[in-house]
Amino acid sequence: MKTIFAALGILALASLPLAGATPTPKPGAPERLAVILQEMKSPDREVRLKAVGRLVHFEGGQEQALPAFNALRDAMRDSEADIRAVVCTAMGNFHEKAKPAIPDLTRLLRDPDKEVRQCAVRALGRVGRDAMVAFPEMAHSTQDLDPVVRVVAHAAMIRVGAPVKEHLPAILKGLDDASPLVRYKSAHCLEPLGEVAAPGVAKLGTLLTDPDEKVRHYSARALVNLGETARPALAALKAARELEKEPGNRGLMDAAIRKLTP
Repeated sequence: MKTIFAALGILALASLPLAGATPTPKPGAPERLAVILQEMKSPDREVRLKAVGRLVHFEGGQEQALPAFNALRDAMRDSEADIRAVVCTAMGNFHEKAKPAIPDLTRLLRDPDKEVRQCAVRALGRVGRDAMVAFPEMAHSTQDLDPVVRVVAHAAMIRVGAPVKEHLPAILKGLDDASPLVRYKSAHCLEPLGEVAAPGVAKLGTLLTDPDEKVRHYSARALVNLGETARPALAALKAARELEKEPGNRGLMDAAIRKLTP
């Protein structure tokens, strides 16, 4: 045992920089992107998937990931569905700058994989008003066979400018769905809608004590990001905070309470 600890101590000391040594500089965004772009061409599915995943929240900000835009468009035709789905998420994070990819995202609304369809329609919503050209296909997505795709499509339609009264009721109905997946996806859909989400705030408050941990998580997260719109749920937040056992959820509830407490 002492031998093991001694060896670990030597390894720890070896990892420390030598006095006066120049630290190895951290690769900049162009260097990191170059590695990612190379990995996106790999024949190994896992390598491609991890590479695309690194573009979803690129270190240094999405602006610095824009040089990978054309490679992402190409990856929308990857043979693997999970890669196509993650690519759509990365595209959505470019918001209005993803406008050139609207035709690609629109095509993927008919993808055989439901996760791809869900991510594609959400990304179109994040593009914003420019995605109005995809209205007919997005409207078709509100009738998708998968309930999650439907609710995400309704939220996306609102974000690109469709009448709220035609789409919000479906999202609010999703908050009461028997499936925890649909409930938490519906809560997630309300998160970016601002004042439009006000009719769902009370229900989000009740979902803070839902039996499903993810439902509680996304309900709390939505209330954090809705800001003042979430004020009617303050009492529910305080009560739920006393019952919550999951540290991450408690953190979200604390954040919402701080934001809403005068």
